[in-house]
Amino acid sequence: MYHYFTDCQSLEEAKSLYKKLARQHHPDLGGDTRTMQEINAQYATFQANFVRTSERARQQQAHAEGKKTAADYHDLDEVTETLRVKIEAVLNMGLDVELCGLWLWVTGDTKPHKEELKALGFRWSPHKTAWYYPAVPSFNRIPRSMDDIRQMHGSMKFVSPNRDEESPNPQPLPA
Repeated sequence: MYHYFTDCQSLEEAKSLYKKLARQHHPDLGGDTRTMQEINAQYATFQANFVRTSERARQQQAHAEGKKTAADYHDLDEVTETLRVKIEAVLNMGLDVELCGLWLWVTGDTKPHKEELKALGFRWSPHKTAWYYPAVPSFNRIPRSMDDIRQMHGSMKFVSPNRDEESPNPQPLPA
């Protein structure tokens, strides 16, 4: 087993390496399905570890200001492992995933995967026309646009290698 992302020092490096590996190993381009699934799993793990580190930094900053965060009420290791599993599963379906704070948003051609997404615990948001998974539930019921959510929590997009379009550069979560 290869460890593809161990030398990556940033999200940009990981994304660049992921795209390179996807071009080499994607089954539609003559690669092996099992290898591509392993690459997806390792990429999801790298991203989840980044989320955990970012959330811990946000937690420390909030504590310095005398505030609490969602991380004070949840086990971040468990949350990031859950996110990793969900990201990997969705990427293997060929869908796009966006991480905003500790919520996943799924777009793309989701209709054929409706039952799979439901089984994974995703819910449909008709106002945002996307599926979402709240790794840490929110009790804030103020309606917000996706742009507002991205502004508040940061955003990181993952595009499945099954898609032809390029993804915008991921934006790290605010520390």
